[in-house]
Amino acid sequence: MYPAHIRKEISCDGKVTYSFQSVAEHCRNTAKYASEALKDVGLEKTAYLAGLLHDTGKYTVRFKRYVEDAVINEKEVKRGSVNHTFAGVKLILTKHAKYVGTNDLQDLTIELIAYAIGAHHGLFDCIKDKDESAFAYRLEKENIDSEEAIENFYNECASEDEIEKLLLEATAEIKNLADIIVSIDRTEDDEEHEIPFYYSLVCRLLTSAVIDADRKDTMEFEKNEVTKQVSLDWSKALENFNSYIENFKTDRDIDLARKEISAACAVAAQKPEGVYRLNVPTGGGKTLSSLRYALEHAKKYHKKRLFFVMPLLSIIEQNAQEIRKAVQDDSIILEHHSNVIDDENSDVEELNKRELLMQSWDNPIIITTLVQLLNTMFLGKTSSIRRFSSLCNSVIVFDEVQSLPNKMLTLFNLTINFLVKKCHATVILCSATQPSFENAEHKLLSEVSDLITLPSETLKVFERVELVDKGSMSMEELSDFALEIIRSKKSLLVVCNTKREAKELFENLQAEVNNTVPMYHLSASMCTKHRKMIVESMKIDLSLPDPKQIVCVATQVIEAGVDISFNCVIRLQAGMDSVVQAAGRCNRNGENKLESVYIVNLLGEKLHRLKEIETAKGATESLLQEVKLKKHYTSLNSDAAISFYYRKLYSKMDKGEQDFLVPNLHKSLYGLLNQHDVADGYFLAQQLKTAGKYFNVFDNITVEMIVPYGKGQDVISELNSEKAMYNFVYAEEVIKKATGYTVTCYQYQIEKLKEGNKDAPVIYNDYFGIYILNDSAYYDDKLGLNLDAIGGEGVFY
Repeated sequence: MYPAHIRKEISCDGKVTYSFQSVAEHCRNTAKYASEALKDVGLEKTAYLAGLLHDTGKYTVRFKRYVEDAVINEKEVKRGSVNHTFAGVKLILTKHAKYVGTNDLQDLTIELIAYAIGAHHGLFDCIKDKDESAFAYRLEKENIDSEEAIENFYNECASEDEIEKLLLEATAEIKNLADIIVSIDRTEDDEEHEIPFYYSLVCRLLTSAVIDADRKDTMEFEKNEVTKQVSLDWSKALENFNSYIENFKTDRDIDLARKEISAACAVAAQKPEGVYRLNVPTGGGKTLSSLRYALEHAKKYHKKRLFFVMPLLSIIEQNAQEIRKAVQDDSIILEHHSNVIDDENSDVEELNKRELLMQSWDNPIIITTLVQLLNTMFLGKTSSIRRFSSLCNSVIVFDEVQSLPNKMLTLFNLTINFLVKKCHATVILCSATQPSFENAEHKLLSEVSDLITLPSETLKVFERVELVDKGSMSMEELSDFALEIIRSKKSLLVVCNTKREAKELFENLQAEVNNTVPMYHLSASMCTKHRKMIVESMKIDLSLPDPKQIVCVATQVIEAGVDISFNCVIRLQAGMDSVVQAAGRCNRNGENKLESVYIVNLLGEKLHRLKEIETAKGATESLLQEVKLKKHYTSLNSDAAISFYYRKLYSKMDKGEQDFLVPNLHKSLYGLLNQHDVADGYFLAQQLKTAGKYFNVFDNITVEMIVPYGKGQDVISELNSEKAMYNFVYAEEVIKKATGYTVTCYQYQIEKLKEGNKDAPVIYNDYFGIYILNDSAYYDDKLGLNLDAIGGEGVFY
């Protein structure tokens, strides 16, 4: 027997036994799971064939010895030292390419399947150095026992006739796919057409299905149990939702307006699949309205999953809590903030067990961040690629979509086009300041339309604040201005652009008020559990019959998804989208007739690490000057004013800047994924590995670090235990608990903590690939991670 995996088991009396999974069993299981993942999008047979062939290379004596040495003989073996991905590529490219050069569609089908097989342990570039095809390289590679593997595969797993039949069926699927891709290419110049980019997404989709199926079956074998399928019943979830909202109060005009918006979203759910804008004013009950739409739409069109995507800087726990209350079934919800495990995507072809512990997106309702969604679309790590196929046949709700970095406009727009037109996704773009995606260099689908239209009477209810330009101030002047407001007995929120600004202002004000007013701080230096506790404390203070006067100094993390209402807000000058979001935390429920939101330009502000904020701040300054000089706009947050802001913002971008330029490559990621040049007669030439390597949402490399806040200390102790090292199920549960106790750090900050420190407070658990802050002295109960100890500017993410 040729084993794909071997599991070591130790009984209570110490007896050691081994269980074996054959390559045939693993390949069949992988094929089945991959096929199920893409059945809804018309790529069932293509995915099945890729999954069936993915581990052909394990049918060799050399691999059998390798896996036996690693598990049974407990020898030290070099991970990935036996190549097992090239054989499947060679099989499909040589044994079944009967019509090469005469049947373009079958040739293309073969290449797409070959790519998914060859990339299931890591992406590769279709063109190598000197314009050599990576497929040709895999055919010519010596000393990998391909012929032995192929012969054994045919004898023990699948016959040539079965592969040939599957290939013909897959080719028919790719023909339909090709027709769709041609229809969504909006460019007229052949030299600039987007078709190769869309095929790079097909490569990613097929690879994703194979990776997820491979990991799922491997995990089931390692745990010796079949994954429990979460039951999916949209009717029941919708019934729970309706019972939850039917008792909502309607005492105020704003409550009636929210009810009207919710009802309109329920009606709009009958509209066909597509891309829609949901332009709801801040405080309009967008979370529950979009959930109502998604549940109704999923029920009507038999959607597999719902995704609720929150912006980079938001606190998603509050929205997650609201969704959980409404759906009343925690078993169907996954709240995925970050990848606690550091998944290094390398050329090593053997599966590392830590990859099995990475979260997949199997649940019917996924609540995640924009960072994780963008990583799923473009990052090169296998844990991110794995999730891409989960987006098929889903509803994807982007909350505060204006927070998408402008450098990603092209990648984002074209990927959304693909998901909607090929993958049967319905996409909702939520924002009170809608970006002009349809006017980008590479456009979003032209038929994008408003999900609902609100009458002017409803919109007037949300006119609760006045935006006031207060000009420029130094930090000292800003502190004095904030103290004036505090002395007027009003609750105050100040939103800063950087963590260092927020920390300095917080400490200045804390020293002045001297415990006479409750002071709170909120930033991404704090883990999500810590931020949630702070928000809940502030809500209690503000919701008392006689509300307390409180002061909060925060970064942008408070601007989106935080249902809280202050009497007054100061927003340091940034993009108008951020200013309007901050305004949504003021007089949110119409407690008073009209309150002020002050825009302050902080003198001497250092934003050189935050170029997007700096550019957006400049566009806002242009709007403020336009208002001063010409008095064009009755309100700074009117649709006309926001439209002017986005025109200014986009006008500041050079040609190609929306394509995700990589300066040291002198290329863009779009260019790498839209590669036209062919080599050795092959169709695919895209450089997916290079694009995945250089993709990043942030300008610097970031990692997640577990911090000793609250029960985070217990999580750290459990991860460091011997039980976690040897009990796979226990380790999986501990890692799930860790997600609420992590802080995102730049790699240079981690290195700074280690620098010259014999007893470094940061340790790296190599077994799990996890960074851990092992010293509580570096985590402050009020400010979170101690930036002074780390050094460098406090930038937020």
